[in-house]
Amino acid sequence: MLRIAYRALVSLLRLPFFPLWWLARRASRPRAPWVHVRLQRRLVELPHRRRRLLLRLLGLPEALPTALSTLRQLARRASTDPHVEGVVFTLPPLLVGWATASSLRGVLADLRAAGTRVVVHLPEGGSHKELYVASAADRVLLAPEATLICLGLAAEVRSYKGLLDQLGVAVEPFARAEYKTAMEPFAREAMSDAQREQLGALLDTLDGRLRDALGEALRGRGRSDAELAAIFERGFLRGEDAVRYGLADGVCYEDELPLQLRAEGEGPPPKTVRAPRYLGWWEARFLRPLRRPPHVAIVELQGTIAPGRKAERTIAAIRQARKDRRVRGVVLLVSSPGGSALTSDLLHRELVRLREKKPLVAYFADVAASGGYYVGAPAQAIVAQPTTLTGSIGVVSARLLAEDLLARLGIRTEVIRRAPHADMFSPARPLDEAERAILERELDGFYEAFVRIVAEGRGRPAEEIEPLARGRVWSGADAKERGLVDQLGGLDVAIQIVRERLGAGPELRARRLEPPRGEVPPAEPPKGEGAVARALLASLAPEQAALLGLLDGGERVLAWAPALPEIR
Repeated sequence: MLRIAYRALVSLLRLPFFPLWWLARRASRPRAPWVHVRLQRRLVELPHRRRRLLLRLLGLPEALPTALSTLRQLARRASTDPHVEGVVFTLPPLLVGWATASSLRGVLADLRAAGTRVVVHLPEGGSHKELYVASAADRVLLAPEATLICLGLAAEVRSYKGLLDQLGVAVEPFARAEYKTAMEPFAREAMSDAQREQLGALLDTLDGRLRDALGEALRGRGRSDAELAAIFERGFLRGEDAVRYGLADGVCYEDELPLQLRAEGEGPPPKTVRAPRYLGWWEARFLRPLRRPPHVAIVELQGTIAPGRKAERTIAAIRQARKDRRVRGVVLLVSSPGGSALTSDLLHRELVRLREKKPLVAYFADVAASGGYYVGAPAQAIVAQPTTLTGSIGVVSARLLAEDLLARLGIRTEVIRRAPHADMFSPARPLDEAERAILERELDGFYEAFVRIVAEGRGRPAEEIEPLARGRVWSGADAKERGLVDQLGGLDVAIQIVRERLGAGPELRARRLEPPRGEVPPAEPPKGEGAVARALLASLAPEQAALLGLLDGGERVLAWAPALPEIR
């Protein structure tokens, strides 16, 4: 009530100034025929308002990632504005996954489909993701000395087993099932056949999408699909060479952009307006609503799923969405390779309770696999990009064995125990058959539960889901064919599905649900003998370190990330 009273008071004080605001707004209306969008290297689905304010106060606005939701909003305005002829995007080398690149490409494609001209300028050149995005534009312009790199997609898999052998350390993996290859880099010297198969299938999907996009762009420039092979053969194309091979339409520096935007290359260069000013004018409101209107809440699940503050804040956000009467429906935005099985189950439970009261749709971003899929399974519909990495329905556990290392260092271990298996997580000795059976039963039980949860969420028998599970990672396109995903598209598609389930139109807007403020007591982390794991963490990638940290102490883990590298 205090907030409503405060807003009402502010509105009353502002009312006398409305004529001045209206005149100023009328005079400041952007009239340039082109809108200029400068993209950042990093893209996110939603803007973080608190972080944005902090970075602006610190004088670091360039550190802000570009929000795809803001770009979609801009595209809707520009495509219906009769004063706007086109939108030009300055595209730097992107630090994003393939699904995010697909979402960005979708913004450009929607603008072009609405009849708005789209131009992409590549001042620093680019590689496959930049070419994939730019292929949706009417024209692609390149800086004269910038290089386009088109070598084709590849994936590198590194094995740490040789290093661990030299240290006298071994990893004993336990996995369900054959495609659950998260521990292979630590336990094998070469890829398994299952890993090679699923990685090859993912490469096929991404390579197919890239070649289709580039082929369509080449045909639009009067070239044949056969010329694409010559581009991959040449690999590096700089400036005019890129134009000659059909990857670009012209070369120019940034100050020459207006000359390139002229219709038919004649007449004075058109004026451009920066995207923040253009969108800010359209979104400006003289009076703020007294109460926050009904909306679709977007709850984010980002990064490795692990016990602790972040997981508890996510649970609190889900509970808040369930209780808040202004929240009409929820989109769960998942960008996670998985993590702790127990934490995934706790998040899953909260979403099951949410679904009982309100529509729930999941959007899978760059990766929503293993624990990420587990959490999203209760959703009434799942949306993903064709290039999203998802699935990996399986479970893995492992233990570190440092028997040889301790022997080399002259360390002797003596154990006094009161039960046969009290020291089974000790790195000083291997497991016996009975202890192996204990772990095998645990994994079997959780794997069966995982399959059952997916089957319930998909409304299908477990017998149909199990062959699609087995730890197999799917692209979004392949998951759609197999019924693990309902629809292909971006976050906007997921929001629209919620609206349709509510019988609402675009006036029901979506907004990010900020986790509740205040201190959240941290969860108790897994306990165990962690000296060897902690010694390795500094040399590993963040996701590999997070996985070993969870495994330390016997945690069951739903993860795939360390076994599938970034495909570039």
